[in-house]
Amino acid sequence: MDTIKWNKTPFYRLMAAMVLGVGTAIAPLVLLMFGLIQFKIMSIVGPEATTSAFGVASGIASLAIVVLTPLGGMIADKTHVKMGRRRFWIVVGSIGAFISMMGLSYAETMAQLVASWCIAQFFYGMVSLSCFAMIPEQVEEARFGRASGIMSSAAPIFVMSGSIIIGIYAATPVALKIAVVSGVQLLAGLLVALLVKDTYIPAAHMQEKSGAMNPFKGGLKNVYPSFKKYPEYTWAMLTKLFINFSNAGLTMLTLFYVARFHLSEAEVFEIGSYTGASIMLMVIAGMAGGWLSDKFRKQKPFVMGASLITGVCLILFAFATDLWTVIAGYFVFNFGFGLYNAVDNALVNRILPSKENAGKDIAIMNITTNLASSLVNFVAPMLIALGVSLLGDDGYTFFFILLSVCSIISFLAVIPIPEVDAGKKPAAESDAELAKA
Repeated sequence: MDTIKWNKTPFYRLMAAMVLGVGTAIAPLVLLMFGLIQFKIMSIVGPEATTSAFGVASGIASLAIVVLTPLGGMIADKTHVKMGRRRFWIVVGSIGAFISMMGLSYAETMAQLVASWCIAQFFYGMVSLSCFAMIPEQVEEARFGRASGIMSSAAPIFVMSGSIIIGIYAATPVALKIAVVSGVQLLAGLLVALLVKDTYIPAAHMQEKSGAMNPFKGGLKNVYPSFKKYPEYTWAMLTKLFINFSNAGLTMLTLFYVARFHLSEAEVFEIGSYTGASIMLMVIAGMAGGWLSDKFRKQKPFVMGASLITGVCLILFAFATDLWTVIAGYFVFNFGFGLYNAVDNALVNRILPSKENAGKDIAIMNITTNLASSLVNFVAPMLIALGVSLLGDDGYTFFFILLSVCSIISFLAVIPIPEVDAGKKPAAESDAELAKA
């Protein structure tokens, strides 16, 4: 049982701050991949070597974030400062990320660029992680769905806005684009730290806890929550990992359009302009799903239903014979994925082993996104080639069927997780009744 009195920011002020913090921390890293990092690499190695150099650099960066994310979570949880560990890392992370992005912008060698890229990912991760960790610390369980639904809108909105602005100022030098993107995040991070309250946790309190509360002591068993004590945590991580496998496979859609429908480069970009609107559908699904899961005090039906939706859409991709089937399936997939993300994040917040180590445990969960992306990008060409050999077609039928199986596994992994206790009144309602009494 928690013995700390947690300071709480008013709900809607907290949500506004968290959307700003998460959105501006995720957007710079995504926007780098929209051409900024590629053109920067081109300026260092030349056009001919850019593809191979980018492949190596992005591979190192992906591996680094898998290692650095849980390490950052452990460091954040073990930080003891008067201003509060979450506020501290939002400020320090924003400043560190800005400096790292400037280092990337003015890098003269690939070694400097890759090092700056990895460090920027670490600091931006500390900002977003600190924001996510504030939800289980400051929001009552009865509002987890609404909070997760609102926060799920952050990244899509800021990424979409950023990409539009970068497109408008396409002629601006890459270095200036990077400076503006990282500068906006720095200002936003400082503002977030001013808006939120935080809790000072003395080191003595952590020492009173069991050894499991010290993730640096006792090896791996104290880094990863015990399956025997917290089986629901592992099941939650598995369902998230496999749904991320399914989502990561959509990075192959561009090549799928070319292989199956023989589209030109211009036609592929035209399709991208149509499907870009699905981001807003993802946002709407997340917010609606989060609110409904709170209203009905149920999370598993939404998460499992969303997994099935993505699986059905992937089957549509596998056997599609016309382009509009794929476009419609893409919209429905993003609806399901947005619904899944919002309610699953609420589910994760509910089953976390402790508030004290929330940063570390959420960080381990977040690894699944990068891990799934790295693995799928690595094995996709081999799976598509195997599909050609087995079925004699373009290979994507076999590929998308396998991704659909991942969605089904994600569905099955939710089953052992306990549901919200529908018979138990939400904390907010119980407190209100106590106050009346």
